[in-house]
Amino acid sequence: MSSEKKGKEYYLRKIPEDTPCLLLSSFYVGEKKSVFLKFYNPSDYQVYFWSEYFFQNAATHKHQPYCFVKKEFASEANRIVDEDKARYTIQTVKKLDDILDEEIEILKILAPDPLAIGGTDNSFREKVTSWEADIKYHESYLYDIGLIPGAFYKRIGNSLVFHEFSIPKGVDQYLNSLFTSNNFQNTFSNNEYDKFLLKWSRLLNQPIPNIKRLALDIEVDSEEGRMPTARDHDRIITAVGLSGSDGLKKVYVLKRGSESEVTSLDQSIEICETEKEMLLKVFELLKDYPIVLTYNGDDFDLPYLYARSQDPRIDPKNGSPIEKDLVPIVIKRESFIKRGIQADPVTLQNGIHIDLFRTFQNRSVQNYAFSHKYSEFTLRAISEALLEDTKIEFEGSISDLSIQKLAEYCLKDADLTFRLSSFNDNLLMKLIIIIARISRMSIEDITRFGVNQWIRSMMFFEHRQQNIIIPRRDELLQKGTSSTTAIIKEKKYRGGLVVEPELGIHFNVVVVDFASLYPSIIKVHNLSYETVNCPHGECKGNQLNHIEGTSHWICRKKRGMTSILIGTLRDLRVNYYKNLSKDNTLTKEDKQLYSVISQAIKVILNATYGVMGAEIFPLYCLPVAEATAAIGRTTTMRTIKKCNEDNVKVIYGDTDSLFLKNPSNERLSSISNWAKQELGVDLEIDKRYRYVVFSALKKNYLGVLEDGTVDVKGLTGKKSHTPPFIRKAFYEILNVLKEVFSEKDFTNAKIKIKKVVHSLAEDLEKRNIPLEELSFNVMINKSPEKYGIKSTSIGNRTISLDGKAKDFNNVKGVPQHIKAAKQLVELGKDLKAGDIISYVKTRTLDGVKPVSLVNKSEVDNEKYLETMEATFDQVLSSLNLNFKSIIGKPRQSNLDELFWS
Repeated sequence: MSSEKKGKEYYLRKIPEDTPCLLLSSFYVGEKKSVFLKFYNPSDYQVYFWSEYFFQNAATHKHQPYCFVKKEFASEANRIVDEDKARYTIQTVKKLDDILDEEIEILKILAPDPLAIGGTDNSFREKVTSWEADIKYHESYLYDIGLIPGAFYKRIGNSLVFHEFSIPKGVDQYLNSLFTSNNFQNTFSNNEYDKFLLKWSRLLNQPIPNIKRLALDIEVDSEEGRMPTARDHDRIITAVGLSGSDGLKKVYVLKRGSESEVTSLDQSIEICETEKEMLLKVFELLKDYPIVLTYNGDDFDLPYLYARSQDPRIDPKNGSPIEKDLVPIVIKRESFIKRGIQADPVTLQNGIHIDLFRTFQNRSVQNYAFSHKYSEFTLRAISEALLEDTKIEFEGSISDLSIQKLAEYCLKDADLTFRLSSFNDNLLMKLIIIIARISRMSIEDITRFGVNQWIRSMMFFEHRQQNIIIPRRDELLQKGTSSTTAIIKEKKYRGGLVVEPELGIHFNVVVVDFASLYPSIIKVHNLSYETVNCPHGECKGNQLNHIEGTSHWICRKKRGMTSILIGTLRDLRVNYYKNLSKDNTLTKEDKQLYSVISQAIKVILNATYGVMGAEIFPLYCLPVAEATAAIGRTTTMRTIKKCNEDNVKVIYGDTDSLFLKNPSNERLSSISNWAKQELGVDLEIDKRYRYVVFSALKKNYLGVLEDGTVDVKGLTGKKSHTPPFIRKAFYEILNVLKEVFSEKDFTNAKIKIKKVVHSLAEDLEKRNIPLEELSFNVMINKSPEKYGIKSTSIGNRTISLDGKAKDFNNVKGVPQHIKAAKQLVELGKDLKAGDIISYVKTRTLDGVKPVSLVNKSEVDNEKYLETMEATFDQVLSSLNLNFKSIIGKPRQSNLDELFWS
């Protein structure tokens, strides 16, 4: 077999017939002019492929790349097609235009390859105003065929068929009750709504297999003052650690000179004579795993492995690189590596690659899936937060480690990466698959793109399935603009209602939460880009359809797509999956699955309203976002009015939460039932506080829950970058407040708190606080080069990637941690994206110095007093205490301090 054939045969391994397999992803192969699909077979743990290319001689219509052109641009489109008939063909088709609410004739432009439609300066979309020309072809294929990543399919002949799993009887009963209880606006028939409920449940109830996977981490020999990059790939790979779901624990280490033995006879460590030998063994292992996990592998590990494999220097004896057909890593655009830019995700021939760094960086995953348990995105920080484990510590350069220590360090990183995918019964992997099902998006794309792309894909899929043309941005802008005035400066319309808090201390406070408030409003009030400010005169003319506080109206003739999609997901989560996750008649595994599904839906729902009002979202429609917020304010105000009528005092409110003082259970139940019946929203008890303390600062409060837990909202003292000496004192203050049970207890609590603050200020003045305790700890999100920092510097001038000099002392707005990072790089420190920079505020020219470089006499005490005041005042103001009074002297400028000295 020729090397060319061997290198290409991986995507010719056809999915077996009549065997349920999980769709993982789709990709386009240019030379075959066809989309290929990757499937995982749980019965043999292998990846298989499917493509129309397999059946190209069959009498079936082959899918082609295309875009649409409306009739007003038809003459221009016809001219382009006539000039290049070899590339383009043209058809007249009918599509539904949801903005106009009518069927229209439209031109469909077909091409032999995706680049003919879009992606180059000579593409069709660059010449003619087009619709749907910017959708990636592998996505477009899934939308048209109706294939859903994360779902199971069987191949029957030349066709893929959705595999139906039976729903347990007990689970089916919950679903039946959901259909009968659905009381969506009576204006519409429930048939369409119920069909979506059934489709969602059949899809989401499919089992989730434990996919065989492998985590990988590499270590590269370092050079003082330089960080290794895939572009240069001139530093040898010294170790590769591997940790698998099948129990594999393996680390390959490169032999160093005469050092050939590992002191402990650890079977997981294998020493390789050459770098080429090591990489060949790693590549052979990678081929056996459907999923390969890395931490920052898109930007470093996999591009570096690939680039190094093609470098003759890995084989000093023969000077030959590794044949490409033996390398399982696929770099979509090799030119990016040569230019030092990694713009595309890196994948694998025989599987898929998931970069957990990008996954955990996703704000929706951070906030909604993991409840903000981590605030930094380093492997160390996330492992400590979620696994209660951490990386191996060492001092000096990694090149100075013995083979034994290097192997342990590398394997530990690989193992932590794997465990982040497996902890809590494979929670992360299950979340990824469920989100792929909801969004109709390849698993690789799910882990690399934000929630706005997830919702975009879900919406685009449904447009194609219903033969609705996807509107352009300029069409959506014609729907109208804002009719309310924003309170928050950067917003374009007025947001949620905030009820100013009653300052001070309040005992026995219950927080009630509108469960999925905005998704509920989108459902109940039929909000979607085509239904807000619809084209029907009778809808606009009926005052009952107008949204209070705005100039917008809602359609009552048809049900909106967003309303159906989000409404059915919301109902399934609130009334179906949340109940199933608590049903003790089900197995532990089933309950855990339903809990994960509920969590995944929550991630999508909580982001829906936000993306509707975000310009980055392709279906951005300002009137929809504004209408949602306006109805939200009305919902909150009506609920407050109901509370007042029932003699329940509201002491604070923010968007979807109300703080109620000393309400009885009967009153809470009454208000909740009223909200369900009158407003179509679920009002649930979120928290019960022993007491809450409100400060004058907006959205900042602290409370002690009934179990004694101190709950802090928006207070900087708990943030990870706050200097440790301030953070420790802050938590010491919270522990004092934890012991308060009555108003009398606050007298003693105030005395203790004043003592903590005064003592800390004294220690600062006397310079008794260790430098490590004074450090601010901030993560760099990009490599130093991307900030324009390189180790080759002339004075304060640093050469950036584009060759232009930057004067860091004169550039306004350069973050302090970047100034500190620059100082470290200039001294030869290797830094990469995700590293934590620890610095101290000083009286030096930069105003900061890395902890390792600072002298105690350089510390700027005045700046630290400012930080202390900003942190503690958030609590002190609630207790009617004043920071300046506690420390016993007025604040001074540096000049004043010199004068008084």
